[in-house]
Amino acid sequence: MITQLDTKSVYTFMDSLVSIRDYIQRAKEMGYQQIGLMDIDNLYGAYEFLEECQKAGIGAVLGLDLEVELPAGPLSIRLVALGTVGYKHLIKISSMKMMGTTDWSAFQHLLDDLAIIIPYFEGIEYLDLGQDFAIGVFPDTPAKQFSRPVFPLHTVRYFSMSDLESLQMLHAIRNNCSLKEVGAVDASMMLLPPEELERAFAHNYPDSISYLEKTLAAVHYEIDTQLKLPRFNPEKPAVEELRELAEEGLRSKGLDQRVYQERLRHELAVIHQMGFDDYFLIVWDLLRFGRSQGYYMGMGRGSAVGSLVAYALDITGIDPVKNNLLFERFLNLERYTMPDIDIDIPDVYRPKFIQYVKNRYRSPHVAQIVTFSTFGAKQAIRDVFKRFGTPEYELTNLTKRIGLRDTLASAYEKNVAFRQAIQSRPEYRKGFEIAKRIEGQPRQTSIHAAGVVMSGEDLTNQIPIKMGEEMNLTQYDAHGVEANGLLKMDFLGLRNLTFAQRMQEAVKEKYQKDIKIEDIPLEDPETIALFAAGNTKGIFQFEQAGAIRLLRRVQPNCFEEIVATTSLNRPGASDYIDNFVKRKHGKEKVDMIDPSLEGILAPTYGIMLYQEQVMQVAQTFAGFSLGKADILRRAMGKKNVAEMHRMEDDFIKGAVALGHRAEKAKQVFAIMEKFAGYGFNRSHAYAYSALAFQLAYFKVHYPDVFFDIMLNYSSSDYLTDALQFDFQVAPLTINTIPYKDKFQDQKIYLGMKNIKGLPKDLAYWIIDQRPFESIEDFILRLHSQYHKLPLLTPLVELGLFDCFEKNRRKVLQNLPNLFVFADELGSLFGEANYSWMDAEDYSKAEKYEMEQRVIGVGLSPHPLVEIVAASSKPTRSIASLSEGEQATILVEVQSIRTIRTKNGENMAFLQVSDLQKKMDVTLFPDIYRHYSSKIREKGYYYLKGKVQSRDGRLQMVLMEAEEATNQRFWIQLFDHQEDRAVLDILKAYPGPYPVVIRYEEEKKTIQLKGVSVQKNEKLENELASIAMKTIYR
Repeated sequence: MITQLDTKSVYTFMDSLVSIRDYIQRAKEMGYQQIGLMDIDNLYGAYEFLEECQKAGIGAVLGLDLEVELPAGPLSIRLVALGTVGYKHLIKISSMKMMGTTDWSAFQHLLDDLAIIIPYFEGIEYLDLGQDFAIGVFPDTPAKQFSRPVFPLHTVRYFSMSDLESLQMLHAIRNNCSLKEVGAVDASMMLLPPEELERAFAHNYPDSISYLEKTLAAVHYEIDTQLKLPRFNPEKPAVEELRELAEEGLRSKGLDQRVYQERLRHELAVIHQMGFDDYFLIVWDLLRFGRSQGYYMGMGRGSAVGSLVAYALDITGIDPVKNNLLFERFLNLERYTMPDIDIDIPDVYRPKFIQYVKNRYRSPHVAQIVTFSTFGAKQAIRDVFKRFGTPEYELTNLTKRIGLRDTLASAYEKNVAFRQAIQSRPEYRKGFEIAKRIEGQPRQTSIHAAGVVMSGEDLTNQIPIKMGEEMNLTQYDAHGVEANGLLKMDFLGLRNLTFAQRMQEAVKEKYQKDIKIEDIPLEDPETIALFAAGNTKGIFQFEQAGAIRLLRRVQPNCFEEIVATTSLNRPGASDYIDNFVKRKHGKEKVDMIDPSLEGILAPTYGIMLYQEQVMQVAQTFAGFSLGKADILRRAMGKKNVAEMHRMEDDFIKGAVALGHRAEKAKQVFAIMEKFAGYGFNRSHAYAYSALAFQLAYFKVHYPDVFFDIMLNYSSSDYLTDALQFDFQVAPLTINTIPYKDKFQDQKIYLGMKNIKGLPKDLAYWIIDQRPFESIEDFILRLHSQYHKLPLLTPLVELGLFDCFEKNRRKVLQNLPNLFVFADELGSLFGEANYSWMDAEDYSKAEKYEMEQRVIGVGLSPHPLVEIVAASSKPTRSIASLSEGEQATILVEVQSIRTIRTKNGENMAFLQVSDLQKKMDVTLFPDIYRHYSSKIREKGYYYLKGKVQSRDGRLQMVLMEAEEATNQRFWIQLFDHQEDRAVLDILKAYPGPYPVVIRYEEEKKTIQLKGVSVQKNEKLENELASIAMKTIYR
């Protein structure tokens, strides 16, 4: 039977619509027994093709479509791998081509076991290639007699004629031109059924089919999947070097107790039996380099934290024996898997680290791993519709209706507005169908965020590579790399490590204290108190609202409970949050399942939070080895029913042998199965909680350093959080404002980098030119290119010119004229007297809101701040609220939205702010009827209500509301004779205004506690005969 050979897949970017899985499925349905893949220059899809063909039971033939250089000029050539040697040569050739080699002579030594096919061209019979070759003919090649064998080729780039428009669109996107400018697509490149393909060659080249069948009959490739670890030191056996280093590491840590020595011997034996001695030495070497450069490399991550060898080598920073972490969760002889030790690096140093890896292990032996950027839903719409000439504002309007995780199909299904927009025009409907066709297809290569592959020999002996920027790139993705037995390592650049290192450096510079981050005590009481209070904004793993609420509920009082909290805060485990919290606080009985398991489950109040606990239960209750227990844990986690049933029998037998009843064993097994589905890796949780704790330690003990780093090096807004740590925002002027934020004497000097829209060069100009003597002086010196109202408006709104003129509206209204004066008079402007136009200034609240908009925080005294200062009523900040409690908050109502319920009653939703955080407040119909006329937008109120959670966010259900004010009701009395009468009158008019009484006889002023009144003319009239004077102010 004929083989479809010359197929270009989607990995011939932007020039094919043939995805590999669809190709194999369609070819099999058509009846092909063997198919080929021939992308241009690359083998990106080769391993996926071989793997999927094997799964489908269809023969696979790999080839390459190349253009090479001969002395006579360029030549198009096809190469087909006829066996394993040919496959390996194809890898070498593709790698060379993707590294820039084009000279045909450079490939001559790699042509064994390859079929060379030269597509027909006029005069091909005179071609001298220096090698035997076949002539490739196509269905439209004219009939001719050749002295060489003939090979039937049919190029495939799509599956059906309806794909032509989509392929043409890909060409337009590739060439960045309109559809009108791109040429028509060849209409003969569709995948044909085998019978139709044979008919296409039967007339002109009938013998070509039999030649193809004979040539490809025995094609088969053996892929070497054996692990190929690089040697660390060819001069010394790795087993000896690893043992010596590990033993020395333990000695240096003072860990010479018997339990450590036995554990180390056991781990070293397992590592050696599994063949991973060199691997550990390589990881040790990389981390040693990082630390030698002063990088903070963290405490480790993943199950490797359970290894004592890793701890002894300083690969990890957690003592697994002391902290009850299991090596078998990481490696064991009963489950052969590669040890996966990810290396964390401060993100700013990752390029230098990659360079060391390249230099140390040499370029042919190391490469970064490729990934493929694909057309996302938004990008597909944007690229396709742009070719139809759709303007930018319409593109934005369309794409903003597509959610982050939406496909085009789901967006169309869920979003009515998006669906209506697509249906509104014929070209939109057509473009949408094309966008759906290309969605998800690769468009270019990218670099894996962390992955690097290493080998003891030239990588191209096993996989194809291509040229990269920092180092070479693989052509196979991470799966293909690992499936070929190569060592993949993840070097992850973490910003949190950068933050920790910069904080350490800043403390040393500012306080002359040399803190070793790894030695920060994990039971520091002040740091634990910070976690219990939920003040963890900016703390790795704990800064999201859900984690903060959980911390406040759990109230951890030791590091172990912080580890438990991060493990609870994830899907599945969150179902047991209520049980955990109640048991910790003594409100629910702790069930240990069985007395024999108390030592395992007591730290987590009878709940199996960790995968390691599932393993320990199997070991203790049923006598499993930890290796076997890990296999059970994996089977449970992956819902492998057959494996679980087989192991359940072993579990019950083992439990009975240890004296347990079979019924009890079944019960314990069922509980384990339930918990294993979501149980978290305790080693990983411990290490990442330690990093979180280290950052929190700086926040508690050196808050100025913590916030300085977070505000200047992080994109998140930590200013509000800093204000809660008793920092004050210092007043800013044009002559003092820094560029970056600065912390000094409990004050925050916000920098110009925070001013939205301010060019960096203008900011530096201001710093370079100051001091300025007046606004006129500033404008005169300012280059005319900056004489633009939008550029200077934020500076005025922020109050930077208040030192010259406090009326900001006046400054803004005069700026255009000041520009004209400066431009026309030049240096004479300084001698002329500019006549300022007057204007009414902004209110305090308006100034506060301007500042908040410009720099993220209000600097002027806001009325709400003044109310807080004057009020004696106890209130809570929105940030401190937790689900389920009743609380009173003092807020500004920013917006009111009223709706009508199904019963025809009105209710409302308020958005409120306490200047630090916003919140939604719900008024149900009965409350709405009572307060609808009393609550208004931009008003200030004490709101009392029940705090609830909705869609992961806290909201309040209103119970009571009271207006808040910064005014007081002042009463002037001569003496105390009328105190009782005054108090009786005041109680008849309850309201938000605190009462202050001035006694003239003794020259004394007091504020009445617990008494506040409404603004009411009747109240003033009743007091008129008693008081000397009354006033609201």
